[in-house]
Amino acid sequence: MEKIQQETEINLSKKQVQSIINLELEKENGLNDLFTMMVNGLMYSERKHFLEQKEDPTNKGNGYRTAFRSGIGSRLSLSIPRDRLGVFKPVVLGLLDQQEEAVKSLCFELYGKGLTTRQIEQIVENIYGSSYSKSSISRITTDFSTLVKAWLSRHLDNYYPVVYIDAIHVKVRRDQVATEAFYILLGLKEDLTREVLSIINIPQESAAGWEEVLNSIRERGVQHVGLFVFDDLTGLDSVIGKVFSKSMQQKCVLHFQRNINKHIRVNDRKVFAKQLAEVFDPDNATYTADQAVNRLKELLIRWTKTYPKLKTVAGRKDLELIFTYLHFDYRIRRMIYTTNWIERLNKAFRRTLNMRNAMPTPQSAITLIGYVAMEMGEKSYSFPITNFKFDQNF
Repeated sequence: MEKIQQETEINLSKKQVQSIINLELEKENGLNDLFTMMVNGLMYSERKHFLEQKEDPTNKGNGYRTAFRSGIGSRLSLSIPRDRLGVFKPVVLGLLDQQEEAVKSLCFELYGKGLTTRQIEQIVENIYGSSYSKSSISRITTDFSTLVKAWLSRHLDNYYPVVYIDAIHVKVRRDQVATEAFYILLGLKEDLTREVLSIINIPQESAAGWEEVLNSIRERGVQHVGLFVFDDLTGLDSVIGKVFSKSMQQKCVLHFQRNINKHIRVNDRKVFAKQLAEVFDPDNATYTADQAVNRLKELLIRWTKTYPKLKTVAGRKDLELIFTYLHFDYRIRRMIYTTNWIERLNKAFRRTLNMRNAMPTPQSAITLIGYVAMEMGEKSYSFPITNFKFDQNF
């Protein structure tokens, strides 16, 4: 049987009201009970004035419904006044809802900075008391994971002028803790802003894994990519050519240099590295890819007497992929001839992940990485990289 609340007005003096308040405050949870009465009273008055102002004879009070909100150290059980037409919304309830949203935003922010659910519970309890239970904090972090999942499965643009490819390796727990690969794609959009396109966990990095990742962005709407920038992982160039056959490819210049310098003795490395760096010359507007390939081969052949292995490098059939950037305007070459952009992104991911020794699950790692990516999209990545407007390739 529905409980009927009696609405009775009693005129009390201020002294009588104060006495009642004092008695309530002496009780356990008295402050919270007073707060409940105050909020219920405000909502009742709100509805009364609302109905009087509208002067609609068809709309009258229609009882109450029970709802729970956070109070002072515990939850409030509130009686929300209703009207027959269902148009009345208490302002004071909206204010309490804003607090709920503020707590949710705080939990999202803390979780996104790498704190555990238990650490978040302690912080929220210090600020708001025990009005937020462990289960409510857990539900908020679950909502957080759902939000990130939805963002990572969103529909992507049809075309991206540049996509940067790299993997980050993270310690995660399955049966035991081990380091696993998380495949990251960073895209430059047509409006010259940037966004993270994909974060996918496949335990080992491989060309086959990248094929799966590239096919996944095709399924989410990407039809064409102008240029892929990536490191020297074996077979990755073939996979890109298979999935996005019309795209240009740029292998990271810095990875190429590091891999060659490893084969040079320390006492020769400074001289060799300087000569090798001069081959790339990204700021020379008239420098061509053919000139660079020939110059690189000449350098490597000169050093083969001391380091015969360099002859193998000079004979590589993919050297032109090291110098693709020279087909573009000199004012953007430094932005596309290395994977620096995505490596800086991965550094931001690590700052958050390093708050923990190891992630409890691969999905929890994706959630944290995804949150950082979403933040980057709203902040630094939301500003266009205007230098790209100088190049007609895009």
